[in-house]
Amino acid sequence: MNKKDLLPVIILALMIPVWIMIDRTFIAPKFPAKQPAPAAVEQPGKGETNAAAATVAESPIAATPQAAKDKVEEVAVEVAKPAEEEIVKVLANDKLELELTSWGAGIKSATLSNYPELNEEDSPPVVLDFSDATALAYDGYPGIGANDAFAVEASEGAITFSKKMANGLVFQRTITLTHDYLLDISDRFTNPGSEAVQLDAGRILTGRMKNPADMKATKGVSILGVDTYTPAGEVNYWGRKLHKLFDGKPAPLSIDTVPEDMQGVVVDWVSAKNKFFTQIIRPNKAEATMAILSSRDPSEKNVLPKNVAAALVFQPQTIGAGETLEMGYTYFLGPKKYSVLKESGYNMEKVMEFETTGFFSWMNWLMEPARRFLLITLNFFDGIFGNYGVAIILLTVLIRILFWPLTHKSTESMKRMQELQPQIKALQEKHKKDPQRAQQEVMKFYKENKVNPMGGCLPMFVQIPVFIALFTVLRNAIELRYAGFLWIADLSQPENLFAGTFKIPIVGWDALNILPIVMSISMIWQQKLSSPATAATPEQQQQQKMMMFMMPIMMLFFFYNMPSGLVLYWTTSNLLMIGQTGFRNFRKKVKEA
Repeated sequence: MNKKDLLPVIILALMIPVWIMIDRTFIAPKFPAKQPAPAAVEQPGKGETNAAAATVAESPIAATPQAAKDKVEEVAVEVAKPAEEEIVKVLANDKLELELTSWGAGIKSATLSNYPELNEEDSPPVVLDFSDATALAYDGYPGIGANDAFAVEASEGAITFSKKMANGLVFQRTITLTHDYLLDISDRFTNPGSEAVQLDAGRILTGRMKNPADMKATKGVSILGVDTYTPAGEVNYWGRKLHKLFDGKPAPLSIDTVPEDMQGVVVDWVSAKNKFFTQIIRPNKAEATMAILSSRDPSEKNVLPKNVAAALVFQPQTIGAGETLEMGYTYFLGPKKYSVLKESGYNMEKVMEFETTGFFSWMNWLMEPARRFLLITLNFFDGIFGNYGVAIILLTVLIRILFWPLTHKSTESMKRMQELQPQIKALQEKHKKDPQRAQQEVMKFYKENKVNPMGGCLPMFVQIPVFIALFTVLRNAIELRYAGFLWIADLSQPENLFAGTFKIPIVGWDALNILPIVMSISMIWQQKLSSPATAATPEQQQQQKMMMFMMPIMMLFFFYNMPSGLVLYWTTSNLLMIGQTGFRNFRKKVKEA
């Protein structure tokens, strides 16, 4: 194979790691359902509290939500700031338990009952902690920020907060847990005075999302993200560009910014997420723009965000005398699980990043359905065999079967091209002084021998989108979190054997991962089986050696810290290809004997 023929193969091979870098950002045992906590208001401090708050503590389920609204509206103007923070634990179901705080009238923490915090038998459930920045707190409205105290009243299935603002408006918020991981937020700004009052520009914030405590991400790569979805149906994934927003030398420790492409753009919802869990806040009226807040890890040489939050930003509004401005939200707080997000509505499943954006958005007609199909099939196989490792292997077999005609044609075409290399080399040598004539003669020779020079490359190119789609699915699937297989404890992460006690010098790997090594060896084996027994020229021999070792070594470095589920797929695919090639070679030997 000459250099010109080799070039398309090298380009296609290099596209895989390039796609991985472009599409980066990395993916449960069931626990007994928790019973909803009894309605109660905890008061951790011993400071004084006002009369309204004391009444709530004594009888938290005394009134209906509407009655609570009416009552708070009557007394809110007289309410004073409580001396101590009040923690309310009354909103809960078998999936979610919320801890709300009187400071900021929002969520202090959320417990996800069906997801363990650690990969241990008696692990407590996941707790998303927002104590450093109250989720759903307002910013920019004097008197009702995250550091302001509210009067609290609990009713059956709802919590109501109230506060008089600095500008004389009376603010009231009712939070209701409606279904699974969905909350309904109803905010009211009432002007009890005789003159109009302007409500300045302000915003509502999600809580800060952080990386999972036990997650080992690829060094220098963050898996945090902020997504936006517009009423026109456009989705943007800002996690891929998050590090670029820390503009400056040196880079700032934190940012509070709006991406250039989103200046003045109204959004339908915003999300803040890590690898497995997400917050999505959607206003009932699409009239807000967005902002991104993040802090980076100062110990990292390069910018690596350690937390991220999203905001809905509102323009100033005027509230007339005796009038009320109502602002409502739908708020999702839970797992990045496709079926759950899809059921929640409002296109919230877009946070799974199944949709291709940017330069390659033209491929979305193929990529999004492919990703859905792969995830559904993966869950189908797991439903039958009860193990996601087995499910990944069966999914790989299914993909190989579907693409067998293409891979068979590709292999035969490459083999035929290798067999014809001596004649092609002779033609090129014969007409080396006339490159155009040489090209014409080579193409004529291909036609006479019924060989398509691109026959080996095009089938490979067709399979690249499928690999990219599967990479996204396996990277994001919360189903793989803590899913074990053989010696692998967690298919959503690298194997991490002997972590902390194992060190590979030069490359800096601090854990042993067996699958990537097996994958690289299988690639060398596959290259050896696919190569001709003898090379026609020294140049061809050199090319074979380069292809046999260069690509597997490169892939070892790229895949060493990838999720085990993805490496399992690639290794299984290689072994199936080895079996296919070995069977073909065996049949050929039998036929020639």
